[in-house]
Amino acid sequence: MKNVSLLILVIFVFMAGQARSQQPGSSSQQQASENAPDVTYHLVTLLPQYRFVSTSGNPSRVGEYDSLQQSVGGDVSLNEIFFPQHLTLKYSASFISQDDYEMKARLNVAKWLDIGLDSRSFIRHVDDNSNFAASIISPDIRRTDTIPADSLLGIRRRMNTAYGKAKLPNIPVKLFVRGGWQARDGVTQMQYYDMGGSGLRTDTQCDNCHSASQFRTINYTTRSIAGGAEATLGAVKLTYQHEFRSFNDRRQSPVDFFGTAGDPAEPFPPGPPQAPVTLDGLYVHSVLPGHQTQADTLQVSMAVSHHVTFNGDVSYARTNSNVQGVAAAQTFYDTQDLFGPHNQNALNADATVTWNPVSPLRVIADFHQQNLLNDFVPFYFLYGNPSLHRHWAGIRLAYRLTQQVDLESYYKRVNVTRSNAFLWPQAYSPDNADPLVVVPATFSNIVGEAVRFHTKEFWNFRLGYEWTGTHDPGYVTDPRGDHRIFHDLTITPVKWFSFTNDSSIILQKSFPGVFPLPNQSPGLLTGQPLQRSNHLYMESAFVTIRPVPQWSIGGGYTYLQDNLRTDMSFANDAGVGLFTESLVPYRQLSQTYSIRSMYDVKKRVGLGVNWAHTAAHSGFRPDLNPADYPVFPGAVTVAGYTSDAAFASAFSNALMLASGVVSEVNVPQSLFGATGDYHFRSGFDAGLRANYGSYTDFIRPDLNGKLQSYSVFVGRTW
Repeated sequence: MKNVSLLILVIFVFMAGQARSQQPGSSSQQQASENAPDVTYHLVTLLPQYRFVSTSGNPSRVGEYDSLQQSVGGDVSLNEIFFPQHLTLKYSASFISQDDYEMKARLNVAKWLDIGLDSRSFIRHVDDNSNFAASIISPDIRRTDTIPADSLLGIRRRMNTAYGKAKLPNIPVKLFVRGGWQARDGVTQMQYYDMGGSGLRTDTQCDNCHSASQFRTINYTTRSIAGGAEATLGAVKLTYQHEFRSFNDRRQSPVDFFGTAGDPAEPFPPGPPQAPVTLDGLYVHSVLPGHQTQADTLQVSMAVSHHVTFNGDVSYARTNSNVQGVAAAQTFYDTQDLFGPHNQNALNADATVTWNPVSPLRVIADFHQQNLLNDFVPFYFLYGNPSLHRHWAGIRLAYRLTQQVDLESYYKRVNVTRSNAFLWPQAYSPDNADPLVVVPATFSNIVGEAVRFHTKEFWNFRLGYEWTGTHDPGYVTDPRGDHRIFHDLTITPVKWFSFTNDSSIILQKSFPGVFPLPNQSPGLLTGQPLQRSNHLYMESAFVTIRPVPQWSIGGGYTYLQDNLRTDMSFANDAGVGLFTESLVPYRQLSQTYSIRSMYDVKKRVGLGVNWAHTAAHSGFRPDLNPADYPVFPGAVTVAGYTSDAAFASAFSNALMLASGVVSEVNVPQSLFGATGDYHFRSGFDAGLRANYGSYTDFIRPDLNGKLQSYSVFVGRTW
């Protein structure tokens, strides 16, 4: 790989010399270029700044994507254009802190050489969301939480890409190379629920079901380098690329007690065949293995005739994981390659044909396929991913009926085949009562119609309807029918006013049936088809007003409502009872308001104000009345309750907690920003930027927080 990179670098150096010595044209043109005046253009901006940051409460949500650092930063840009040499150099950078910045650079030498570099780094803070309340949900759950209260978890992400393209002299071929490097490091949270325990053991390790929340250190990188050639042969353009990608994980996977997965009293899932059935050792979970990928891609673009164009590509990738053993802490796994290698092959292809038989009619036909082949044997017989084969094809027609009316029609068919479907879905616990849906093949049809009314400047309106029929759903939650009505509107009655509005209504009904469930209580009949309906409403509107050329005002509003009613099963313990309830309502509502204003006073003073407020509400409402629950035989002896009424009351309290603290959301958030700039006649600029944000969580007040930041900048443009 190093030799290939060195060869590509030598080619670019050679091409740069050729670009300077062999500019397009004859010797007379070169002489004319030498006699041309030395005309150059440059623009340099330098605006250093200092940023003050103040927080109160918990800054994890209100400052989720903020560096939260008081630091020196600023903006810098450089634009140089040398007209006689056909050379352009551009560079721009914005620094908030040493961990939050963005840079871009590009060099062009006529049509011979193009080199670029992009770099981005930012931090994302996440909160500790381990509000589990395990002892209330079920008294037999042991909880381990090692994260201190009010901990601020942050992950830094750095993304860098570089590319270059050079044209070979005298032939229509361009060579290109590009590389990328990404890294994530920091601390985040990991939660897991281990149901390996049976409650029958006398040791203190696996007596009960186990829930845990702990720190996890993130440290991994992804690298890629690709090179190839682009050739133009008449009306045909061919591009070939070979790419190498690698993923390196340097984080430590959690190690915990193996539990009783090998206990004969637990018939499902089976224990590891290499281990004795009484094993009480350790196991490693959430393994993220390193891997390497080699990929080849061929793209074709051609004009078949004056009215027909074709675009297509095909790619093949080979991925090999490099896991050999899992953790030194577990001697049993050190000697066995149970988790690797997990090899994968991918074959993808796309093809699009555009046909314009007559001026008003446009026809687009497309075909796509994705094939992912998993070549490994899973550790557990129900732990693994099947090979997926996805194919979809469609056709779209657009016809201009009049100068103001267009008609659209489209159809798409999707097919999914799952080889080795018995490996999926995964079974997560001995008491897993989720319906297992193993569908080797799925297909669906999508049909849509739309009409568009438009004028040159005044307005543009599009109204349509789309139907999706999933005849063989692959999941329990897949609807068999999906109806969507949508419209898009843009209107500009005068030059200083514009209005846009987009809305959509989606109605979903008729879901597949479920498998018979054990201990079925009154509610749903065993084997009755799952009742589920979903109504989604989406709306967005934006207004822009410009009373005078120097002043603009804009406002926006978005609305999302999701009304879901679904049959649900609630279990305190599968050995005690399983309660089913029909059409439990769930509602999600989110609204956002925003206003922005920009004003320029005689090109000397610039003032800007931005305000946004978002309010989100969600939660489900099961039946919380203990009197409506049936009597479950054995509840007193198995779960340890004093009476059936005590069990019903505890069950009601658990549902109340699940429909409240665990699942309910009520989180308004407000953001405000103001900017003031003053432009001096000498080219200096100075100003102040202020930002304020507040986040409120009515369910979890420990996440409430406020953030204030102020940036003072002064600089010059020349």
